[in-house]
Amino acid sequence: APCGWANEKFFQLMNVKRFLFVVVAAIGAITVFSQAKPDSAQLEKLRRESGVDPTRVQSRAGYAFLVFDRGGPAGQVVNRLSFNAAVNRWTMGLKYEVITQTTGVPGSGFQSGMGDIRFSVLNAFWVSGKHALAGSVEFLMPTGKVNFGSQYFSATPALTYSITLNPSLFLAVQPQYTFAVMKDPAFPELSILTVRTFLAKFTPKGFFFVVEPRPIFDFRKNQIELIISPIMGKALGAGFNLVGLLEFPTKGSTREGRGVLYQFGFNKNF
Repeated sequence: APCGWANEKFFQLMNVKRFLFVVVAAIGAITVFSQAKPDSAQLEKLRRESGVDPTRVQSRAGYAFLVFDRGGPAGQVVNRLSFNAAVNRWTMGLKYEVITQTTGVPGSGFQSGMGDIRFSVLNAFWVSGKHALAGSVEFLMPTGKVNFGSQYFSATPALTYSITLNPSLFLAVQPQYTFAVMKDPAFPELSILTVRTFLAKFTPKGFFFVVEPRPIFDFRKNQIELIISPIMGKALGAGFNLVGLLEFPTKGSTREGRGVLYQFGFNKNF
């Protein structure tokens, strides 16, 4: 059994490395073969309005359609509305979700309910040349009923550092820690560290490509998870963007429970 577990972990790691190599190679190819002359101001506007860089503040409203593809016939669909209001280097955000899910039990159909509300505050307190820092905190309000909401009133403070490698390419790192502010005594504590890393490429034609490897450390469960998330978007003009992403858990048990996430949506910048 230990040998089998080690082999499984080895092949998972190799698959992740291959995936990262392909994505980084694709971004490199886009960088090398892009023939249009980049406009720094245009690329900076695209970077700010895309929403992928937390150190760039921008007022926007958006809608996203999320599908969690779980093992077997079970699944979940989420309709997410979001709104960000930016004032100087401050951003205040709200997210609201309506959840529809099926357990996969024959004849049970789909059940819908209100999800949790998320409220966030971010301040890009230092922007100097190629470097930027932003501090933020997101509060999860347990407005969703059991099976539709988390049942936790939690907080997630985060610090984001970004560096502009060139006008069309940036790298950002965002460690964030989630803990429970208030909970039902029957529920376990939360102690989760997530390190988000964004490598993003923007093109003069309005496309942007992002790869995000996301290690998650659950200290209460003593578990480590890695989620790989490629993102692709297109600026349509007039402040509108189309965005699609995939979140792929590298651990089989997570894919069975949470499922692979497919997301498609748009936002409008103001």
